[in-house]
Amino acid sequence: MVEGRVFTLDVKDTGASVWLGPAWAVLCGAVASGGLALDWRSLVSLLLAVILADSVLGSVWRLASGGRSPWLRKAIGKPGGRLPGSRARRVLAYLKGRPRHWRAAVWPRAGTSMLGLGFLLVLALAIAAGLGGAALLLTIGALGVAIWRQALSSREGALAGVLESCYLAGLPWLIGWAALGSFEWARSELSPLAQALAWAAAFALTFHAYRMLGGQRLSTGATVLVAAHVAVVALLIVTRQPILAGVVALLLLAQLMLQSALLEVGEGVWYLRRVQVFTMLAMLVAAVAMVA
Repeated sequence: MVEGRVFTLDVKDTGASVWLGPAWAVLCGAVASGGLALDWRSLVSLLLAVILADSVLGSVWRLASGGRSPWLRKAIGKPGGRLPGSRARRVLAYLKGRPRHWRAAVWPRAGTSMLGLGFLLVLALAIAAGLGGAALLLTIGALGVAIWRQALSSREGALAGVLESCYLAGLPWLIGWAALGSFEWARSELSPLAQALAWAAAFALTFHAYRMLGGQRLSTGATVLVAAHVAVVALLIVTRQPILAGVVALLLLAQLMLQSALLEVGEGVWYLRRVQVFTMLAMLVAAVAMVA
């Protein structure tokens, strides 16, 4: 039993065998910003952005995506059946019984989780505020996505998967870009913002493909992964980066060569372990395109 602590925040290696996720998204966004340099300010900002997107917001997502357990849905519901008396008397009795109901039914089971979630929200906003106004706005948006996911309860589906990919890939990419860049709310910045949104979307789509492959949706996941790389190649051609487009195409070819083996083995994680280096390099090349 742990005494004297209400919650913990562990910042450590999770031992995951697939590394494409929030931390790499932040790094790619930081590279795309053009503000990443070998000085202590840049490195501290990068470290804080990684902790924010990976550890803090990642913990918030785990709490939000866990869904509401049946006992909590019942506990938060009305404390009892229909109360006798007039409508005003029933409302008054309900309001008087609600604090007692929370103390007796909800808080003993969910109080620690609520405190932990509250701490994570405050910590996320504090770190984001230190990284700048744009990072703070993105963090608020990320928390909104987490609340949206919690509203879905424990249901899984296409929407839950899209929200996860946006939260764990797209938004971290933008947080890294905003934390290291010198973004200003001016008309001249609209073009870089549009490019950043496009690259963040490409990263999120790639992460979504990884999510499907990890969930054994092999054929669909492989198709989405190819589509994400083709989209990156097309964007590089549109932005007049033919050499980088060729590099991404070669990295895609290496992944395509293993897709036949994927269908034979029938194991998505086996495939991801072998192609993740090519995917991560492709996403990094796409980030370099913004400052090339």
